[in-house]
Amino acid sequence: ASILAERLKRYLNNFIHPDQNGFLPKRQIRDNIRIVLDTLEYYEAHPEKQMALMFLDAQKAFDNVNWRFMLLQLAQMGFGKKFIQAIETIYHKQSAKVMINGELTEAIDIHKGTRQGCPLSPLLFVLTLEVLN
Repeated sequence: ASILAERLKRYLNNFIHPDQNGFLPKRQIRDNIRIVLDTLEYYEAHPEKQMALMFLDAQKAFDNVNWRFMLLQLAQMGFGKKFIQAIETIYHKQSAKVMINGELTEAIDIHKGTRQGCPLSPLLFVLTLEVLN
């Protein structure tokens, strides 16, 4: 996963809209703050114009990524078959065990969400989210 993530980082900015700044190399979330301030200043100078600002926070967004949709989105964006197959292999047949009072439960199958702690997770998330632009 680390090798795929490093390779993907090289090209990620080519696929993601310039207004998306989270999780991307050479982009910082603070750039969005500047955009908001510039917008507010513009509309303060032009009171005859109307404005609406909307901020979205998708609750548990990483946990709810649909794998099928994610893979279809990668194909739609033009990612190669081998890359998509590698991602599919990583996400195929995921399971987890939970420790309760020092005892592990039986394996629980996982069918959605990006993998916690995986270097690919934020990159795959931002690519999947790109459909909203």
